[in-house]
Amino acid sequence: MLPRFLISPFRAGAIAFVLIYVPFCAAAQQAPQTVESVVVTGTLDQDREQIAPALGAVVHTIGPEAIAAIPQGSDAAFSQVLLRAPGVVADSLGEVHVRGEHGDLTYRLNGVLLPEGLNGFGQEIDTRLIDNVKLIDGTLPAQFGFRTAGIVDIKTKSGAQFDGTEIGLSGGGFNTIQPSVSTGGTAANLDYFVTASYKHNDLGIENPIASLTPLHDTTGQLKLFSYLSYQIDDARRVSMLLSASDAQFQIPNTPGLAPEFALAGFTQPNSATVHERQNEQNYYAVLSYQETDGPISFQGSLYTRYGQIHFTPDDTQDLVFQGLAGRELNAFFTNGTQFDLSWNLGATHTLRGGFIADYTREALNTDTLVFPAGSSGAQLSTSPSRIADSTQQRGLTAGVYLQDEWKLTPDLTLNYGARYDRFDTSFDHEGQLSPRANLVWNLDDTVTVHAGYARYFTPPSIQYIPPSTLAKFAGTTNAPANFTDEPPRVERADYFDVGFSKAMTDDWAITGDGFLKQAKNLLDLGQFGSAVILSPFSYRVGRVIGAEFGSNYTSGPLTLFANFSYVKTSARDINSAEFEFAPDELAYIQTHNIELDHEGRYTISAGASYQWGEIARFYTDILYGYGLRKGFANTEKLPEYYPVNVGVEHIEELNGPIKSLTFRLDCINIADEVYRLRDGSGLGISASQYGQRRTILASLTGHL
Repeated sequence: MLPRFLISPFRAGAIAFVLIYVPFCAAAQQAPQTVESVVVTGTLDQDREQIAPALGAVVHTIGPEAIAAIPQGSDAAFSQVLLRAPGVVADSLGEVHVRGEHGDLTYRLNGVLLPEGLNGFGQEIDTRLIDNVKLIDGTLPAQFGFRTAGIVDIKTKSGAQFDGTEIGLSGGGFNTIQPSVSTGGTAANLDYFVTASYKHNDLGIENPIASLTPLHDTTGQLKLFSYLSYQIDDARRVSMLLSASDAQFQIPNTPGLAPEFALAGFTQPNSATVHERQNEQNYYAVLSYQETDGPISFQGSLYTRYGQIHFTPDDTQDLVFQGLAGRELNAFFTNGTQFDLSWNLGATHTLRGGFIADYTREALNTDTLVFPAGSSGAQLSTSPSRIADSTQQRGLTAGVYLQDEWKLTPDLTLNYGARYDRFDTSFDHEGQLSPRANLVWNLDDTVTVHAGYARYFTPPSIQYIPPSTLAKFAGTTNAPANFTDEPPRVERADYFDVGFSKAMTDDWAITGDGFLKQAKNLLDLGQFGSAVILSPFSYRVGRVIGAEFGSNYTSGPLTLFANFSYVKTSARDINSAEFEFAPDELAYIQTHNIELDHEGRYTISAGASYQWGEIARFYTDILYGYGLRKGFANTEKLPEYYPVNVGVEHIEELNGPIKSLTFRLDCINIADEVYRLRDGSGLGISASQYGQRRTILASLTGHL
């Protein structure tokens, strides 16, 4: 007889129908339920954690209490949650950089890879769907591949945990209004959680000038998410994640710019009234089956994802100020599968293995107005011409791994293994066998040390502009600085990590970690052109070295945290997408090691919260940034900054249909510090961007 775990996947198709059908039936029933919930998910959640643990890597966990203590709480952008972890540096457009990397993060929801989207700037993950999030970095075990700067491992809220309905409304500075609704519960063996939110404000993208009020910067962002889980029995369940986001952005303006080009019949240019817009959409669905059969636990998933970025220019004013006005529609469609298995072989060995594979099709359609130009770039006519272009890229990304968790002694564990990865696209075909090893030693009940090595294989995104596209713009005001256009390559790196954790007391813990990365074809991203779309390029060699320290203290009503990080980057010789860079910078970087534009040498995050009986919780934090790189070949840096945030929350317990009301008042950047994240210079940087000025926000949430 075949083991039950080999037969069970064939039942997933029938159960998928139940996942979709039952919630709608339950919602339609008006009569009160008489059957008590029997959903028990704790054991299966623990089993899922053991299928692909982060043994030997560095794990920073941010739970519900920590999320509630950041400005805006669950209404905050997800990037604000990550900024409270060690080694995370803030950037413009909602980006964060972990350990000196530009992007290169893997997002997982309930143990399943979230397919990679386009390199835009809208944040599709809604903070209110999160129960807790782990940032996993360092030398990652073999199950983690491709995007390896960090694993953002999110455990979503569930109906068994949430059990009710929350309706919230927040608003305040920059004309912010943000309604939301979340509901969750259980019905027989079904567990469901659904959340929806909409955000409107006049600070969709960072202000390019130091003024308190941005020009032309309104945004509207809709996010929908649902988690559905059907538990067949104590050892088996099938679950589904569904998500949709649609975000509209105005591109903010810089007043007072002088026109650089002339357009026939247009005589009143005004850079304060330019009307550029960008729309970003992302949709994904993940169907998973999980089972535990004695010593064997596994989870298999199918996923699909679609996304697009649509940039709309100001046809007249973009021509006058930039010499081009280009519409862009960049879209992708991904289908994939993932399987992870854990097999406990006894007291000393646990074997784990699995695979992941997905296929992506990306398309870029542009429609650009340009002027004829001479060899020097000077405009030859005031009448523009139109150039249409369409390109497509296809790519298969796949990996398979096997590893063993070997308990050498009760206090010493070796987690070793390897993975083989492939990257086969329209422009590149590469593969690599990557060994991994982590040693974890529990010196005593209070001290744990770890050391590890990992070989990494990091493919670029498939957003590649071919030479045939560049050739169409020769002799125009959109001609590139040069016509060299090698495709981006896979980054290959050796990564070393050593660190410790120490429980100083029952209430106080500290951590420390050091790391070194040596890379070939070091990947980076830059914004080139008017559309806010980030494109990949690479350096022939690169290095990242750094250290980070964290401390957490919790005693009764008081919670404190503090993080410090140091990172030093260097890279040499741009060897892909060279047409995006000026010849003098390319020549300089070919013979000089430079620092990466996203390097923030020192970073500090610290905060405190205090629960004053049943009256209120008070909280404050500070985010210190050393300043990102700027100038010719990133040879300069921006000034440091340190905005301080404060807030208070009160929960009023009630008897009746409304179980409780939560009142919040937050002040972001209470000192109204004027600071700059970007100044429009540096490699791949095209716009000036200032940090958020003082913003006061209030919210009211009712729990039904």
